Amino acid sequence: MTMQRNGFKKNLNIRLDENPPINGLDNFKRNLEKDFYSKVLVRSCSCTDGGGNLVISVECPLVLGELLFHLEKGNWGNEVSKENIGRNGSSLAHRISELRMENEIAIEIEELNFQLKDSTLVIKRIFPQSIEKELHQILEALIKHYIHFTKGLNKAVYEIFIPVFEEEFTKKLPKADTDPEILRQTYLRYWGLYFDSEEDAVIYDLSRRSFISGDLHMLNH
Repeated sequence: MTMQRNGFKKNLNIRLDENPPINGLDNFKRNLEKDFYSKVLVRSCSCTDGGGNLVISVECPLVLGELLFHLEKGNWGNEVSKENIGRNGSSLAHRISELRMENEIAIEIEELNFQLKDSTLVIKRIFPQSIEKELHQILEALIKHYIHFTKGLNKAVYEIFIPVFEEEFTKKLPKADTDPEILRQTYLRYWGLYFDSEEDAVIYDLSRRSFISGDLHMLNH
């Protein structure tokens, strides 16, 4: 699926349930709100069968630059803290592990999105438990690359979609899905960005720290 001006979220073919029948969901939500100092909405989606696949929306009263400042200082979410990662994993990983222990069904985070005052960050699952396992690396990369993809803070980004894929890679995705080591790197390969100054989405290549042209696709479960 190519990326159009109307935004990534409008292209997602998933149906959301506001009241998923999952034990411990209220406590899970409250704990995330404390961790991220934000309002949190947790819904389930019907994109796969046989489990509880969650879409988590974190509504944070900060602009992106402020969020990255607090992330770097370790004052928000504890997701980039090496001490925290080494001891217990990310706070999200800890919370979702607690939730899984209260339920007999498989529970996956299908999508995690951060709705900020000036922008939205959307992270999609690419292999089992990929979001909670890789979130700290994604946020570290966001801190590192923010100055580059905003052209020294001169371009305002209003949506970031992680990851996007080369068309040839998406054709091989079912086979690649058996090897998380391969897929893990795709979170830090290409991101899709929307800027106020651009008509369509642009692709940011993290390895080159530059924008590229080409037909890339977002992952649509």
